[in-house]
Amino acid sequence: MPCNAWPPGHTWHFPAEQDGGNRLVLQQVLTLENHSDRRVQGRFEGDLVLSLDSRPTAVGVLLLEPGERTPEVFLQRDFTIKELSENYRARQAGEELPHQVRGSVTVEDDRDNGSTDRWDLMLTGCPVEPVPDRDALWRLAPWHVSEGSGVRTLELERLPSRHRIHWVSRARDVRLPAPAGAPGGA
Repeated sequence: MPCNAWPPGHTWHFPAEQDGGNRLVLQQVLTLENHSDRRVQGRFEGDLVLSLDSRPTAVGVLLLEPGERTPEVFLQRDFTIKELSENYRARQAGEELPHQVRGSVTVEDDRDNGSTDRWDLMLTGCPVEPVPDRDALWRLAPWHVSEGSGVRTLELERLPSRHRIHWVSRARDVRLPAPAGAPGGA
């Protein structure tokens, strides 16, 4: 969610306060759990980090035994208020939001004839909005009384929901063909 020290309703003046230290972090937490009976390897790429000693650290590769879960992994990135205002204007124009947080998670088991799953993640949103009737003044989007976290201002998507490859042999790079019309086959 918008992860910041700014109180709800905080405002910024443009152009004086649109860049620099006035940044917001868009963040979504995820965990990966191994439901198989074999060890799996999870590879994390893009804007995915672990919080170690209160410092974000790139995740890289994690091994999971059967039934094991990863610690909390964060899909996160910080943006200037100006960048987030550009997201707001793009949404008003019906365009794709230009400033996004992206990452991917790829999971493989250790079998030569196993499978590979990949999830591509995208987080974006408009946590700032213009103050009505006040030129060049922007504020955090007010929270709705029922949610309290600003979640309604964000969009999280898995693009598509999953890519899956079934291997005849990883060592020989031989894939099992995906069924006709099946999403996620490669």
